[in-house]
Amino acid sequence: MQLGIPLPQTPDGRVYRYSPNEHAHPRHFVMGSRVEGFSLPEAMTPRMSHQPGVPETVCPYSGVVAPDNDFTHPDDLAAARKIVEHAARADMQEAIHGMFEDLGRKFSGSKSIKIKAGPRPVHKPVPRFVRSDLLRELICDECGRDYGVFAISLFCPDCGAPNIHLHFAREVMLVRDQVKLAHGLGEDQSELAYRLLGNAHEDVLTAFEATLKTVYLHKVAIRPAGSPDAKTVGNAFQNIGRGQQRFAEFDFDPYAVLSPAALAVLTLNIQKRHVIGHNLGVADAAFAEHAADSRLGETVPLVGDEILQFAEIGQMVVNGLDAWLANGSPPPVENSTTKAIVAPPTRETAAVKIGELGPLAVKIGLWIAKESTHGYSDFIPEDELIAAFPDASLDELAFAVAELSTDDFINTTSFVAKRLPRMTSNASLYITFDPYALGGDPAVDVVTLVDAVLAKKGTVGVEELHKETGWPLRRFNPAFAYLISQIEERRVLKGGTNEYPARGFYLNDQDRVELHRFASRMRP
Repeated sequence: MQLGIPLPQTPDGRVYRYSPNEHAHPRHFVMGSRVEGFSLPEAMTPRMSHQPGVPETVCPYSGVVAPDNDFTHPDDLAAARKIVEHAARADMQEAIHGMFEDLGRKFSGSKSIKIKAGPRPVHKPVPRFVRSDLLRELICDECGRDYGVFAISLFCPDCGAPNIHLHFAREVMLVRDQVKLAHGLGEDQSELAYRLLGNAHEDVLTAFEATLKTVYLHKVAIRPAGSPDAKTVGNAFQNIGRGQQRFAEFDFDPYAVLSPAALAVLTLNIQKRHVIGHNLGVADAAFAEHAADSRLGETVPLVGDEILQFAEIGQMVVNGLDAWLANGSPPPVENSTTKAIVAPPTRETAAVKIGELGPLAVKIGLWIAKESTHGYSDFIPEDELIAAFPDASLDELAFAVAELSTDDFINTTSFVAKRLPRMTSNASLYITFDPYALGGDPAVDVVTLVDAVLAKKGTVGVEELHKETGWPLRRFNPAFAYLISQIEERRVLKGGTNEYPARGFYLNDQDRVELHRFASRMRP
């Protein structure tokens, strides 16, 4: 016969659990019951890694699976010992008292021996143990299990489904409440309202950075034995390009789910966080150069709806991370924003300096980059160019076009009867102008492609490589064109496609050395 001691519960009916994985900090979490009314599917869903309801638990911080007993919290083991000790002491006292009572009855008729047991012992109260719920309470949307964690966790402790999207969704909800609170303040409390909005904005990036870092470190931790040591993370995930390079170690880009406009909004908000957190909201030269609505030395404007969109874009990235952890199966949530995403306005194009190009040539280059849908060899209709710059004369346009052609940003073919030549764009235009026009940088993206290519053998096909990145065609082509520009032309498979700069390529050892060194130079 085995006797069990029920585990102490928190005020909300959860029990303490403790991961057997000593590296899964902070190890401590709490588990409740399945929420009432949740219909558990008969078979495991694609996102589940473990059958829910069986006597095993999944560590929410690391994914380690072990029998339930292995997750018993040390505090509960100590509590069980105290309960057993209390019960044993009480039983012993009762037994001794009963023994003397029996002796008293046995010798009650004796004149020479008198035994009196005395009053029955008063036992100490049964030990009570206080258990506290944790700050972050979650309900798995795959199996309905209620649980709580200290830090960011990755998995449901019952079914093993990734739950990272639930963590960030809770952060978005709290940010929404902060924005609502700030909007409810009167004009006489505008400084306090600005401070609340600033805190909300910082909270978005803090949660976003922590989520990226947690997922990355989890992937590092589960690499095969003998894998090279990972570099110290530091603040790598406060920068989109550096974060992409870290995840490229696993052939994954967390920002591939974003449109160019969404990526531009995210980039600007990450830059804005530095100003708010470290410069009391006053625009410095670096930020004023990128944000059209900010001037050096002035307070950076904070708008509640923009902060919420920043959070929603962050949620889209986190949902993608969640799906990656679930082998491509997305979480059961919508990947959208409350309002349409519009790329933030940039500085007047005349302020952008590119080589020796004149102001009008720069504006035309930016216009071509923004209008392009392929990012590769786009035909530029003469009538659309004239309509886009109505204040420029034909002679001014012709001179600017000649400048772009001279610097190899476009190809031109002149005709006797036309003032403007036939124009098509070159890859160098997008490589150069995209950081200003769209906020994305092919010079960063090409490193991701190089890392993916160097892991391959044989001929590399462009369609397969494009599919692996998950990027829109407009983002992929400039980086791909940059990549093949570093490969001996004889080994690049040209022609046969209208979508890409080439069908693919193959590499010899010399190409691999050159690409490896090229990527090393391009990394920050």
